[in-house]
Amino acid sequence: MKQLPVTDVAQWAAEAGTPLLLDVREPWEVQLAAIRIPGAASLNLPMGQIPQRLGELDPAQPILCICHHGMR
Repeated sequence: MKQLPVTDVAQWAAEAGTPLLLDVREPWEVQLAAIRIPGAASLNLPMGQIPQRLGELDPAQPILCICHHGMR
């Protein structure tokens, strides 16, 4: 996993094909500020649920993981 500056996200998404925007924030955080990237599929999967739901993610699909402060 590598960190990507927000200024590079649009270019990365264009080059990645159809990336998954994996939003690991809690549902209440998503309601406060939804994040969209044109051409990307999105999934809200709170960080605490990832171990149980890991099978829902396609390891071949490029994934951009986001949170509020970048600490999760």
